[in-house]
Amino acid sequence: MNPCDALRLMVRQYPGGLEVMALRIGKRPEVLRKELAGAEAFKLGLNTAMVISEMCIEAASPNCHDFVNAIAAAGGGFVQLPVTDATSSLNLQRSMSDVIKEMSDVATSTIEGDADGVISDNDRDRALKEISEARAALQVHEMNILRKHAVGRLAAERAS
Repeated sequence: MNPCDALRLMVRQYPGGLEVMALRIGKRPEVLRKELAGAEAFKLGLNTAMVISEMCIEAASPNCHDFVNAIAAAGGGFVQLPVTDATSSLNLQRSMSDVIKEMSDVATSTIEGDADGVISDNDRDRALKEISEARAALQVHEMNILRKHAVGRLAAERAS
C-alpha cells in the first residue's frame, strides 16, 4: 500500500468519515476528496497528510498507522503493531505483567548476546525479536490504559 492509498483508507475509516475530517482540518469535503484522489489541479500536501495521520492515531481509528507504515516501508522498515481484540477485557495487571516479562526477555537476550563481547547475527536477531515483542506488549498495555480511561470517563459522565 502506498502512502496515498493509506490516507484514503484512514480518512474513510475515521469516525464520521471524510466530511468530519475535512471539517476538522478546515477544508471543504469536496476539496479533500479531490486531494486524496490525486486530481490534477489538487495537491495533498505533507502537512495535511501529517494532520490526517495524527488525527486518526489520536482517535485510534482502524488502520490509523497505515500512513506511517507506508512511509517507513519505503525506507525498508515498518512499525509493527499488535492485533488486538477491541472486545477483550481491560486487565491492566495482565498487560503490565506481559510488559515486565517481555522487558526481562530483552534484558536476558542482550546480556547473553554480549557475554563474549561480540554481538553475532544470531544474537542481534534474537535481541531484535525480543525488543519487537516488548514493543507489542507496551502497545497493548497503552491501549488498555486508554480504553479503561475512556470507559471510566463515560461512566462518570453518565453518572453526573
